[in-house]
Amino acid sequence: MQSLAHTVGQALSACVTCVRDHPSFYFRVNAGDPGSVPPPVPGRALAGRVLAQRYELRQQLAVGGMAEVWEADDLILGRAVAVKILHPQFANDPVVRQRFHIEAIAAARLVDPSIVAIYDTVDLDGCDAIVMELVRGRTLRDFLDERGALDPIEVVHIGAQVAGALAVAHRAGVIHRDIKPANVLLSDDGRVLVTDFGIAKVLDEPDLTRTAQVLGTVKYLAPEQVEGGPVDGRTDLYALGAVLYEAVCGEAPFRADTPAALALARMHRDPSRPSMVLKEIPEDLETTIMRALSRAPSGRFASANDMRAALLSTRLDVLADPASETKPITPTPTRVRAKRGRSGIIVTLVVVAVLLLIALLVANTDAGKTLFSGQPATTTTAPRQLAISTAHSFDPADRTGFENEAAAMNAVDADSLTSWSTDVYSTRQFGNLKTGVGLVIDLATEGPIGSVTIDSPSSGWSLDAYTATGSPTTLIGWGSVRAGATNIRGPLTLDLHGANGNAVLLWITQLKEAPSFQVTITDIIVTS
Repeated sequence: MQSLAHTVGQALSACVTCVRDHPSFYFRVNAGDPGSVPPPVPGRALAGRVLAQRYELRQQLAVGGMAEVWEADDLILGRAVAVKILHPQFANDPVVRQRFHIEAIAAARLVDPSIVAIYDTVDLDGCDAIVMELVRGRTLRDFLDERGALDPIEVVHIGAQVAGALAVAHRAGVIHRDIKPANVLLSDDGRVLVTDFGIAKVLDEPDLTRTAQVLGTVKYLAPEQVEGGPVDGRTDLYALGAVLYEAVCGEAPFRADTPAALALARMHRDPSRPSMVLKEIPEDLETTIMRALSRAPSGRFASANDMRAALLSTRLDVLADPASETKPITPTPTRVRAKRGRSGIIVTLVVVAVLLLIALLVANTDAGKTLFSGQPATTTTAPRQLAISTAHSFDPADRTGFENEAAAMNAVDADSLTSWSTDVYSTRQFGNLKTGVGLVIDLATEGPIGSVTIDSPSSGWSLDAYTATGSPTTLIGWGSVRAGATNIRGPLTLDLHGANGNAVLLWITQLKEAPSFQVTITDIIVTS
């Protein structure tokens, strides 16, 4: 441990020296998330300047160690954009410039509502810039600085959307490597977005990281990053776990007096469980966070989708026991939509019981007669909502097998502001190119499937529903149709008659009415 501390300390010290003595060397480690941001670059009177004869700069939005961000007008398309401009002192550093443009390449291949879109790059007259989506809102860093800590339901919502964005990036072979509150945007339209792929690593491509350079913000570095070891998607999940820990507890999982000590702290101990810091935290949420913060990558979730599913399975009314130090890390399969406290549940049950008793005593109903005659009452079991592990598009007529795959999970995230849509076709019959397109919902466990409820703003569309064990890759592999509907308008519930399986296929057979021929699905619920 002493030699490891010496090695990491040397690496941190060497990098700080490089920054001081060689301003062209870009170093990305900060002791804290909001700190170490340089002041605006002197002599940068850029307001009113037009880049590439197209982007007119309006006002500076932010300044970082590598670049500054401006709001600008796209004079050709007539829309507001954000322009990230590399600081001029890096103009002659080919490695920094190459990494800057790799950010654009890495992020441009990612298409998802939870990832800031990249529109264009500029490399003219000694100016390197990336043109991207302008997000109106604020960062999670600002939100945490204002609130201190967030409600568990807010943490679940933010964490699930970030995990969804990371799932898209990881499928494309892109590891972010710098997930932190400052790189999570909370937009005014309700979206949670991930930004700044400036130090992202594209798997199977050369890594431009220089010798002894540690990338990432110290508070959120995974142990393998501190050691300078290989990274993969689980590295981002560790950082997300650290972000969620801070969001729910109001403090980072590790604290120390120096960056080196802070980086080393996670190498030889686990953070205190959130229930030791908070009086009330859902047990499932604590389990998810602690699993993401496992020191060994093998102890974390295998994928971002797995972590997202665990977050969406959180039971907000079951609190963690601070006295327990060894809790199971398997996420439970129950999804919830609203926060419910213990006291609220008790009050609700009492009120319901009183009202039911009055109704039975006063009303001359069959239930009342049964109660007073001593006849046994007939009881029914309410349908149980089944946990959804993932969702993916299904398009066997396309060579990829998918359609708008990046947004598929939006249909099962219990968020009405996000959705999955088919492509837009020239006719309601898919332009005569195919017989249909679908969405597959994979369940956490196999068992009887009672019904599926679909919420959609589209009108006049049709679908068939199938069930299966596993996810067949052909339509014939799904067997016979379990249920179907035509001319759908508004929410729809289909009875699947208790068919056994762990997957449901919603096969769209006709698109919605004009003017645009497509179908949008905002939410799907499956019950037993």
